[in-house]
Amino acid sequence: MDFCHTHEENNEEEKRSFQRIIRAFMFYKTHSLSRLTKTIHYLRSLPEQHQRLLTNYSNSLETIRNCIDYNYNVILGMVQDSAYLFENQNTPSLDGWHSTDEVNKPIETDLEKVESTLKQLVRDWSIEGIEERKTCYKPIIDEILKEFPLKSVSASDIKILVPGAGLGRLVFEIAKLGYTSQGNEFSVFMLIASNFVLNKCRGVNTHVLFPWIHQCDNNLETKHQTQCITFPDINPAKEFPENASISMVAGDFLQVFTFSIKMCCFVTLFFIIYLHDYRFTQIKMNGIALPLVFLSIVLTI
Repeated sequence: MDFCHTHEENNEEEKRSFQRIIRAFMFYKTHSLSRLTKTIHYLRSLPEQHQRLLTNYSNSLETIRNCIDYNYNVILGMVQDSAYLFENQNTPSLDGWHSTDEVNKPIETDLEKVESTLKQLVRDWSIEGIEERKTCYKPIIDEILKEFPLKSVSASDIKILVPGAGLGRLVFEIAKLGYTSQGNEFSVFMLIASNFVLNKCRGVNTHVLFPWIHQCDNNLETKHQTQCITFPDINPAKEFPENASISMVAGDFLQVFTFSIKMCCFVTLFFIIYLHDYRFTQIKMNGIALPLVFLSIVLTI
């Protein structure tokens, strides 16, 4: 059996995959309202005396309905012009991709990834995520500055690769220091969101999001579920130095990059533990084999 695929077949497969992800984003409101409606119908099926005991809960469900609209407005901003996300791809127009009928309903996993992507905006691009960013990103940045002091090197000559870049905040912070920073991300969900923040947002806290409305557990109070955040906490365009260099490469790290790539430093966070290819363990930096147990690591060559 022949498993070879032509270049055209691979392109068509990638386009279908991209279309599937856009549909997942566009189906967000329909899917969320459908789940909410089922909950409301169940509530109304209870005896009236029981419903009276749940008045506050009933009110919170109506609040969630409004929150879904806010989230969907953010999503519309994300997918707008997303057909031009990949500069080296002739991606077709999104016209006709926005179907929200049940026949074209995305798989549950893709719908969950949309919700997860919205949550990630909290850590990377909101004021609420500052402390987590300090805990996760600052030690890495401090190590980079220690290895490549800005007073001793030409920062733009220091090429730093960030596999598993997520929504791009770490890539952005590295580039803001003057280093040549390149992110790599496999998830198109993340790439669409990071493109929106880095290339489309032109203000501070211009967007309102309710990232936890689909989270029914780990809430100490009902109001925590409908707590809103605003993003981005900075204006990426104004905070970015004129001569800074930042880029993002889409795809599987082990397929996109060869180990002969010319980088001065590899930086990753919560990424290495997910690598499934044994070849990565064979890389040696400064003669030391790369371990797979670190949650955050800075490797210089």
